[in-house]
Amino acid sequence: MLTAIEGIYDNGQIILKEKPAVTHKVRVFVMFTEEEVNTDATPASFVPASTLKGALRGAWKNITSQDKEEIKHYFENSRNEWERDI
Repeated sequence: MLTAIEGIYDNGQIILKEKPAVTHKVRVFVMFTEEEVNTDATPASFVPASTLKGALRGAWKNITSQDKEEIKHYFENSRNEWERDI
């Protein structure tokens, strides 16, 4: 099985963006792109929480009771899946 995980090489270290799903020693292959990464810059997709707070309040303003219940159940199920023993 091959798994690809994005990462950044910085000063002799490889920093992976996610943890691989392996529990034993495996062979890895590391490939380098020509793209430079600026780790000091704020990501283009970054939006301050203060901006989102007002936007989300308006987006959820007219939500129905049924939608609220569905969203509540979705997050409860997600939380239970996250916290269950594997």
